[in-house]
Amino acid sequence: MPQPPSIPLGIWWGIAVAATFAFLAFFVPIMPNRRYRVQLSLAPFVAVLLVAISAVVKHHNIEVSLPLYTAVVAGIPLGFLGHRKELREKALDIAENGSNRNNALSMAAQVQAFVVILIVGGIGAWFSMVA
Repeated sequence: MPQPPSIPLGIWWGIAVAATFAFLAFFVPIMPNRRYRVQLSLAPFVAVLLVAISAVVKHHNIEVSLPLYTAVVAGIPLGFLGHRKELREKALDIAENGSNRNNALSMAAQVQAFVVILIVGGIGAWFSMVA
């Protein structure tokens, strides 16, 4: 497999911050209430914590961790592109009625999210091989 291009650490930080803002801009406005918006706003920071813990435990440097974090945080909204309306409706239904089979995402949304997140995750893993 070919080696990924070497991207300077400063640019990775910029990409990671942009991915975080994209995640928040995509999900927070479609959440039906304050509780859901706060929970979703915390998700990227939980991801940072998990990546940091993983890096310490596995002795990875930041050049390995940032591409992985960026892939996760960017891949999730990319996986749901075109399904914002459905996500909003399902989130509202869950907020009002609790989680059940009737408010599951459509098969198309699930398959798209799975495939896109898998591809973006693979790209992130590929970029993390630079270090």
